Amino acid sequence: MTKKEKNILIVLHAIYLITLIYAFYWSVTTNNSSGLMMSFVAIITPLMVPAALKIFRLKPIFAIYLINIIFVYIASLIGSVFGGYSIPFFDKGLHFCSGLFLSTLAFMIFSYLKKTPCVEETNERIISVIFMNAVNMMIAVFWEFFEFAILVFFNNDAINHYTSGVYDTMTDMLVCFLGGLIITGFVVHWYTTNKENFWIKLNKDFFELNFKKDK
Repeated sequence: MTKKEKNILIVLHAIYLITLIYAFYWSVTTNNSSGLMMSFVAIITPLMVPAALKIFRLKPIFAIYLINIIFVYIASLIGSVFGGYSIPFFDKGLHFCSGLFLSTLAFMIFSYLKKTPCVEETNERIISVIFMNAVNMMIAVFWEFFEFAILVFFNNDAINHYTSGVYDTMTDMLVCFLGGLIITGFVVHWYTTNKENFWIKLNKDFFELNFKKDK
């Protein structure tokens, strides 16, 4: 990463830390036990991606850390601590973004398995598109399974079962699928025109940094 990129991450992490400290203060002064609990969770959430990279001995690129800190700030602090999920379409927006990120992750995994970020054969390109969307939707379904388990075992209605039935679950998976379709469109456009975009470059940069030696 360049010095400028590192400085950007330092500023964003500082903003996250300041907001986190305020989250604890706000939760305590308002006697918000749920907010206090989620403030503790917010300590862990931004560390999950860096920890995963460490475990798998992968080198980070700027875009991954940038997406991680912004997404976690919105989902964990704004959403879970300060009640952002009560804002109309807030939750759907995050699920849509998760579709973007999970599909990109799946494409990165496919590139690693093929030992190349540039898939050339038509059949393999078709398989890559199927793989991306299958992994995206598999994780989306597993997440809904998790939320359903929270409802069954702890009576915490994260899926809004009592107020919307299956509507919340289905729309969550639908917008995640739409996010995956957006990435599919970018990948197919790259396949047909050879013109790179942000998501393709993210995959290539990460591959070149971590897996080029395996080729």
